[in-house]
Amino acid sequence: MAQENPIVHAVDVHKRFGHLEVLKGVSMDVTRGQVVVIMGPSGGGKSTFLRCLNHLEKIESGTIEVNGHAIGYRTTSGGRLVEESAKVVARQRADIGMVFQRFNLFPHMTVLDNITLAPMMVRGTGRDDARKRAMELLESVGLPQKAEEYPARLSGGQQQRVAIARALAMDPTVMLFDEPTSALDPELVGEVLETMKRLATENHMTMVCVTHEVGFAREVADRAVLIDGGVIVEDAPPDRFFNDPQHQRTQQFLSKIL
Repeated sequence: MAQENPIVHAVDVHKRFGHLEVLKGVSMDVTRGQVVVIMGPSGGGKSTFLRCLNHLEKIESGTIEVNGHAIGYRTTSGGRLVEESAKVVARQRADIGMVFQRFNLFPHMTVLDNITLAPMMVRGTGRDDARKRAMELLESVGLPQKAEEYPARLSGGQQQRVAIARALAMDPTVMLFDEPTSALDPELVGEVLETMKRLATENHMTMVCVTHEVGFAREVADRAVLIDGGVIVEDAPPDRFFNDPQHQRTQQFLSKIL
């Protein structure tokens, strides 16, 4: 049987900030329905790689495809990368949901309007259909009663769950999470992780998550990946990653967080 094409296909991705080479040839495939957790020390390149997947950071070389389509660039006949227009990039990003450390909700808009804005503007969804879908998503994240509230009246955990609903409103092929619980008070972390768990187990959503939440990685992830020094050090099923890491650098990292 032919192997399914990956949803995320990154090959030899390089990224610099000035003279600092942050990514030094990262390659990764993520297949449909997989949950991949990326861990690593601060400054190791994990969040930069995630942002490159969505073309929030431009790459120097390599290729990134989501759903079989290049993101942010096209390759000329001579093999040179040429950046796509902002309009094309926006269309490409429509299939990629992203949730950040900070919630990035529009403070002057209600929860419902935050969720319906992108489907109406980018997808051309009608207002009634967008609002119906938004209410379904708010129900799924446990917040239907907050539809007419403004973000300032929500807790951090509630805002992050709204941010997840907003990303899902675009019906993305893959969801990217960049340390979604790191800005939350400890007592609010669980409600966000529970929402993410339901996405993985009930919706079978393809997910790439940068996080240090070991419990989530053990329970939900199909693969755990360590990125350090701009390269992938280890990529393994969670049981092996946490209990029998093959690389000394992984062992050192885990000794500090477990």
